Amino acid sequence: MKKQQNLTFLKFLFFYLITITSVQAQDQNQFGFAGDREQTFISGSPESIAIWKQWCALHEQGDVDGITALASENIRIEAPGGELTIDGKEELTAFLTQWFEENEQVSVFPEWGVPLKFINQEGNPIDGDWVTSGFSLRINNGTETTVEQNHANVYIENGKVQYFRVLQYNKSTLAEVTLSVDLSSYEENFSSVGVFGSFNDWCGSCDPMTDEDGDGVYTTTIQAIPGELQYKFILDNQGVEESFESGDPCTTTVDIYTNRVLQVEGNMTLDPVCFNSCSSCK
Repeated sequence: MKKQQNLTFLKFLFFYLITITSVQAQDQNQFGFAGDREQTFISGSPESIAIWKQWCALHEQGDVDGITALASENIRIEAPGGELTIDGKEELTAFLTQWFEENEQVSVFPEWGVPLKFINQEGNPIDGDWVTSGFSLRINNGTETTVEQNHANVYIENGKVQYFRVLQYNKSTLAEVTLSVDLSSYEENFSSVGVFGSFNDWCGSCDPMTDEDGDGVYTTTIQAIPGELQYKFILDNQGVEESFESGDPCTTTVDIYTNRVLQVEGNMTLDPVCFNSCSSCK
């Protein structure tokens, strides 16, 4: 009996030490500030990140019901520069319905996010989480496509978005750039031609190229943000990609990567170039 009592006591002591260590670790992980108070945040819940990512994904589907299902009845949304304020789920539903009707496609791409839980003045964490996140917003209205680089402060409690404030860093209208690569003298076998680069997050299968007249010159038109564009032509979904030497006139080198480079200032059509070359095949 005494042995069992000792064992029970040891189990209790072990549980107590683990609990104390956990609490101390949480205290040690407090960070940030609010007003004149230091150490006022701890890490929030991953469930809040999941809700925020779901909120973003539903925009591409134009799913008004899905988005509003994640919103509280008293949700408040503040757009950049005070251009728009939405109060309540009813206003949100009306706004989204009109927004999706006016635009052919609306896409929200969360790029990073951190869930934070605020510690009140009594030293207790509040029920909900703040999610601070960077995201891009792409809107195609049927005539042009604009891209915004934004920051969001989102308050989520009880599985619902309660508050959402957007700060905008940049807004650009995408340019259409027509690219062509000449493979008429390329001697190796291939089954497909494409292009990848900074405009499509280096996706090897996202932008195929076609040769409609069979002359060996493959063409496609991409959409790119004005400014520097890095890219390469590829074969067989990146089974083969172009190779350049650092210092080649049409390239730029970043770390170990040497890519084609182009300054995009508006809609452009480039002359065909040879695969693995800065110049024409002719």
